Amino acid sequence: MEAFPLPRLAMDAADPTAAPLPHRPHASRPAPERERLLTRALLDLASPEDREPAAHAASLIEYVRLLGGEPAPDAVAVLAGRPPVAAGSGPRAELLRELEERLGEGPVRDTLAGAAAAEVPLDDAAAVRWPRFAVRARELGVLLVSTVPLAEVAYEEGPGAADGAQPRLPLGALVLYSDVATPQLSDRSAPVAALAGAAALHLRHRRTRDHARQLEQALRSRIVIEQAKGVLAERFGCPTDGAFTELRRYARAHQRNLHDLARSVVDGTAPPPFRKAAH
Repeated sequence: MEAFPLPRLAMDAADPTAAPLPHRPHASRPAPERERLLTRALLDLASPEDREPAAHAASLIEYVRLLGGEPAPDAVAVLAGRPPVAAGSGPRAELLRELEERLGEGPVRDTLAGAAAAEVPLDDAAAVRWPRFAVRARELGVLLVSTVPLAEVAYEEGPGAADGAQPRLPLGALVLYSDVATPQLSDRSAPVAALAGAAALHLRHRRTRDHARQLEQALRSRIVIEQAKGVLAERFGCPTDGAFTELRRYARAHQRNLHDLARSVVDGTAPPPFRKAAH
């Protein structure tokens, strides 16, 4: 997993002249100002523009610290992927995430595996759920853990959708660590859930865009291969299937990329077995 980046607040792309948001919310911040901050945060987190995953995770953490209420919780955001990308709000959050990795149990792992949002006091019940993690977290002063999945965007299923289909795993996890045992997510639920939803929307858009790019690249590669098959079939008077078989055999034998080999046939720079004989 990538190392924790230092939290860095993303600026509002729609207003490049806007002043940086403060690091911590003031307890007496007027409601209209909080609403403006939340609006900026949602627009930023949901933006379809390309962004490094580490920067996106760090922005989510910073907005949670700004808008998640007082006292501001320690937090970890983990974006699912290979490898996953994590960002934390400080040394304790980083240590807790490292503990999960080392112990093989904890709130981030459960959330990424599909567990629902929850508030878990680190009492005896949590000790049963995460026996080793709960003990170590309490030693670090954590009394309450709140989990929020970065859930897949739900699209309406058609009438033919199979009953009992497996739900999609979340695109990431947001975990808040609190120093007080009294459940607090209800007080934070509106902004925190909105921030998590906006972050998930960006991730869903990114995944869809990456998939579309892969399909486009595969289509272009297929077109070039079909062109090469036609060129070789005409050049050597053989069926197109036979031309493709020879093209693939040569690529494997010489450790050549099939698409690149096909491109060389089309543009006339192919190796001798496929090159047009000089007259």
